[in-house]
Amino acid sequence: MGLHSLKSLLRPLHAALPDNLRRQIDIGSVSLQDTLRNWRMPAYRVRSELPDGKSEGSILYLGDRPQYASWTHKLFGHAIEPAFLGNFSLFQILGERTPALAADITLCPLNPWTMPLFAKRGWHVMPLFVNCLIDLRKPINELITSKGANHPMRVARRFDYRFENKKSDQALHEFFQQMLIPTVQNRHEERGFFSKWEDIQHIHQNGVLIAAHLDDEWVGAILLAIEGANSIRIANLGWRNGDDAWLKKGIVAALYYRSLTWAQENEFTEFNMGSSSAFVKDGPLNFKLKWGATMVPPEVRFVDGQIEGSRSFVGAKLDLGSAASQSFLASTPLLECTEGRLRAISWNAEIPPQFQRQVDLGCSWVNLDELGDKSLV
Repeated sequence: MGLHSLKSLLRPLHAALPDNLRRQIDIGSVSLQDTLRNWRMPAYRVRSELPDGKSEGSILYLGDRPQYASWTHKLFGHAIEPAFLGNFSLFQILGERTPALAADITLCPLNPWTMPLFAKRGWHVMPLFVNCLIDLRKPINELITSKGANHPMRVARRFDYRFENKKSDQALHEFFQQMLIPTVQNRHEERGFFSKWEDIQHIHQNGVLIAAHLDDEWVGAILLAIEGANSIRIANLGWRNGDDAWLKKGIVAALYYRSLTWAQENEFTEFNMGSSSAFVKDGPLNFKLKWGATMVPPEVRFVDGQIEGSRSFVGAKLDLGSAASQSFLASTPLLECTEGRLRAISWNAEIPPQFQRQVDLGCSWVNLDELGDKSLV
């Protein structure tokens, strides 16, 4: 019996299974395919002087993940081209007996199958991003109570922006070329991720593009993606030429507030402010938290019959005896996921004031220096 015939035979059996069981089988199948496809992964090392100028540090990257550039910036303060070391199997990566793979910090992509395997060997399971959710069943003015959100809102109100929903492909293309791309380039440099034009078009078909005008000029816009009957998400945000002058004029606060009010007026109950890097002190993350958002880790889900989110996590192996790792965790606390919950890990770092609300809501703050060897269990 050929593989195609076997699949045809199993398909009706699969469809007859209960939803929960079918979901687990589908996730397992995708994880197995991903594990086999990435059984051997390329390894890259970045080694350089640390910002203190007194010592060196090293990061080892496994697999090809563009998000790794953010780690280089966080540890060394600037971009560095990684050096290719070769290809290594999962046995070599997990075995910890390959001298070529030694580093202060090692990062490796994970899937639902490999996550528990790496966690048992002392790796920290980190989301590549966290989503920031707002409960729209509450009055918006009750959500925006922090000083960090109120100040930009006062600035935005002084400029009295006018808003318009734009539906044409021409307007969408202008937003993409003259606002979104320049904004990403200016704000994130080589660490930025550029959405594909085709993806922007797809989102806009069922979403909404809210444009902000000042006097007679279109100065910024936000693209919202409808994720379900009750949920809507910020997909993209940009302003004219990516010029930072618009930030000082409250353009982001104006677009956020208008998006929230539009979503509430249209009876959405959940507002996803979009994904942010899983670094506690990440600027975009904390800006969203100031608006009353709550962090949640990514989840594996089905979209249009396809599984998404199965590779939304990365394993981080930290040499806690190295000065580089300790310095990194002291200045850059990380968010990791344990048993489906987020917790922050640090090295003798104080809880930032803007993050205190997340701790109050149940996000644990862990000092790995106090845990000692327990952090590797």
